[in-house]
Amino acid sequence: MTNSLLAAAVSCAVMAASMANAVAQITNADQARQYRTCMALARSEPRRGIDMANGWEKNGGDAGARHCRAIALFQLGEHAEAGRQLEALARTASTLSDALRAEIFAQAGQAYQAAQLGPRALAAQNAAIALDPGNVEIWIDRSITHAAAGDFRAAVSDLTRALTLAPARADALVLRAAAWRRLDDPRAAAADAEAALRVRSDDPEALLERGLARRALGDKSGGDVDLRRVLTLVPAGSDTAARAHAALQAPSGATPQPAHKAK
Repeated sequence: MTNSLLAAAVSCAVMAASMANAVAQITNADQARQYRTCMALARSEPRRGIDMANGWEKNGGDAGARHCRAIALFQLGEHAEAGRQLEALARTASTLSDALRAEIFAQAGQAYQAAQLGPRALAAQNAAIALDPGNVEIWIDRSITHAAAGDFRAAVSDLTRALTLAPARADALVLRAAAWRRLDDPRAAAADAEAALRVRSDDPEALLERGLARRALGDKSGGDVDLRRVLTLVPAGSDTAARAHAALQAPSGATPQPAHKAK
C-alpha cells in the first residue's frame, strides 16, 4: 500500500525534538544541543553523523548518540542494521518514556519494512502499539506492513483503529480504500475515497481510488472523470499518473490492482 516509509523514518522532526527534550531531561541542555547537531548531520551527511555519534557515545552520549547513529545508517541505505539498532535502543532505553520508546520501535518497524523484513517490522510495530496504543501513526504504519504481506483484512482493521483515533485523517481513508479495493469491495473503497475527498478535496490518491472504485462498480464515465482529473494534478512521469493511465486503458470493471503508494 505504500513505500514512502523512508521519509517517515528520517524526516522525523517531531521525533527529533522529543528525543532532544528527553536527552536534556536525562542529562543537560548541552547534550540536547549535541543531539540536534548530530541528527542534522545524520540527515545531511550521514557518514559524518555516524562519526559524531560514535565519538559522542564514547563520551556519555548514550540514547541520543545511538538514535543519531541509527538514523544515519538509515540514510545510507543500511535499513536492516538501522532497524536492529533502533529496536535495541527501544528495548534498553529504560530512562525514556513509553511514548518515546514506542516512537523508536515504530522507526525500527519502518526501517525493517524498507529492508523488506516484514515479520521483524510487524514485531517492532506490535511492541510500539503495546507501549502507546493511542498513537495513530503506529496503527497506520502497521497497516502498511500487513498490506505489504498481502493481509488486507488486517490492514483494514488497523486503519479502522487509526480512524477511530483520528477520523479526519485523509491518508488513512485513502489507504483503507486501497485495502478494500484489494479485497474486491469497491463500494467500501468508494465510500472511503469519498470521505477522504471531503477532508482534502482534489487529493490525487483519493481521486485515483474513487476512479478505480467507480469503474469497478460499472460507472466508467464517472471513474474516467476522476482518473483524468488525477492526470492534471500529478507529474506526468509519476507512479500515480502511470496507474491512472493504466486504469483508463483497462475495460470497465477490470481496473488494475497495483498496491497503493502513499505520497
